[in-house]
Amino acid sequence: MTTNQEKYKSAGVDAEHAGDLIRGLMADAGATGPLPRDYYCQLLPLPDWMAAHHGSYLALGTDGVGTKLLLGTQTGLLNCIGQDLVAMVYNDLITCGGQPFAFLDYYAAGKLDADQYAAVIRSIRAACDACDMPLLGGETAEMPGLYRVGEFDLAGFGVAGVREPEILAPVRTMPGDVLVGFPSSGFHSNGYSLIRKVISEKKLDLDAEHTFNGATRALKSWLMEPTRLYTDVIAAIRAGDIDVIALAHITGGGWFENLPRALAEGCGARLDGRAFDAPHSALFHWFADVAAMSREEMLATFNGGYGLVAVCRPPAVDNILEIFPDAQVVGEVVERGAGRVAVT
Repeated sequence: MTTNQEKYKSAGVDAEHAGDLIRGLMADAGATGPLPRDYYCQLLPLPDWMAAHHGSYLALGTDGVGTKLLLGTQTGLLNCIGQDLVAMVYNDLITCGGQPFAFLDYYAAGKLDADQYAAVIRSIRAACDACDMPLLGGETAEMPGLYRVGEFDLAGFGVAGVREPEILAPVRTMPGDVLVGFPSSGFHSNGYSLIRKVISEKKLDLDAEHTFNGATRALKSWLMEPTRLYTDVIAAIRAGDIDVIALAHITGGGWFENLPRALAEGCGARLDGRAFDAPHSALFHWFADVAAMSREEMLATFNGGYGLVAVCRPPAVDNILEIFPDAQVVGEVVERGAGRVAVT
C-alpha cells in the first residue's frame, strides 16, 4: 500500500488489494475489443450475422453508488442519488467515444420503503432522461437479513454504441499531448467511506453552512451533490466540434489509478498542481485540511475538482477551452518514468 492510499485504507477500503485480486482472477479473461483490459468500459464487436452494422461495437459498463448511499440515508437527501448511479455508468461509457442508449438498474433492500424507493427510482429515470439513455427496466429485490432496516444498495448497467472510426482509445496518445480537465460537481460518488469516517471522527456538523466557489450551502448539501453527467462533452466530441484522442473518467482510485488507463504504454502524465487551486477545487482542499491529507493523498482518492479529462493534441486545446470556458489545462503526457502520474 502506497503512502497516498493509507488514508483510504484507514477507512476500511484497500483499493490496491482489490485491484490485485481482480487482476489475478481476470488474467485469462481477455477483452474482445480495441480497449485495454482495465478500461472504464469494454467494447464488444457486433457478430458477423449483423452485416449491416459491420465495424460497429457495443460498449458495456456497470457501476454503483457505494457508501454515498449511507450518507444519503443519514441525511435524507436521496432525491438525486439516482443521478449518481446513472452518471457513474454513463461517464464510463462515453470514454470510448460512444453514445449510451440503454440503462438497467438493480435495487436491493432488506425491506422496501415505499417513499425511499419511489424517490430513488424517480431520480434514476430523471437522470436517464437527461442524458438520453432510457431506463429499460431492472431488478428490485427484498433480502431480509442481508441488509439492515433502512439500508439498500444500487447498481446500474449501461450500453452504448460506437463505430470503429469514432473510438477513443489510449493507444493513440503520445508524449506532448495536453490534458484538459472538465470540472466536477463535487466528490461525485467516490471516497465516501473516508468521508463518513472523517465526519464521525471530527464530529462535523452536517447542517453547518460552508461557502465554496462563491456559493453557501449546508455541508450535507455539498457532500450529496450528484455526480455531473458529461453529456455536453461527449456531444461536442461526436459532433466533431472538438478533437479529442482519449478520455479519462476520474473516479475511485483518483488520478493515480484512473488517468493511466487513458494513456498508451510507455506514456505517463505530469500534472500541474496549480490547476487544483481553481475555485471548483476549494471543497477538496477544505476536506483535505480537515482530514489531514496531503495533496497527493487527496488526488489518490478524489477527483480534486475535475471528473473528466480529455487527452488532445496541442492545436486542439484553444478550441476546447473556447467551447468549454470552465475547462482547464491540468497537465501533459510525458514519457513514462518511475511513476505513471506525477504532480509538480
